[in-house]
Amino acid sequence: FQSKRVDPHLFYLVFGESVLNDAVGLVLFNAFSKFVVAENPPGKVLVAILDFLIVFSVDFVGSLVLGIFCGICVAFLLKIVDMRKTTLLELSLYILIMYVPFLIAEVTQLSGIVTILFTGLAARRYVVPN
Repeated sequence: FQSKRVDPHLFYLVFGESVLNDAVGLVLFNAFSKFVVAENPPGKVLVAILDFLIVFSVDFVGSLVLGIFCGICVAFLLKIVDMRKTTLLELSLYILIMYVPFLIAEVTQLSGIVTILFTGLAARRYVVPN
């Protein structure tokens, strides 16, 4: 995109769509892996499909909510902490902003990638005005 001198907004749209596709692909893989491992007799296919839909929805929506919550917490933290004099604190917080939500998501069996995606979106939305 840079060599073709394309509008930067188009780059961000394509990049965001690519990241979201990867995140949804990982959540789908996780849901399908649970669906394939389960031994379901032919009569219980409908139950297995409903279980798949529930697992996918809980994983994706749970990761989305956790990401937005972490992004809002980060925005609040950055609003109350003055980091102009302590560069080490600033660097440490920037690293923790993305690692902590990822670890929380992985421990709770949610998607870390989706959580980080929405943490970044929420943080960008609420941190920049502060």
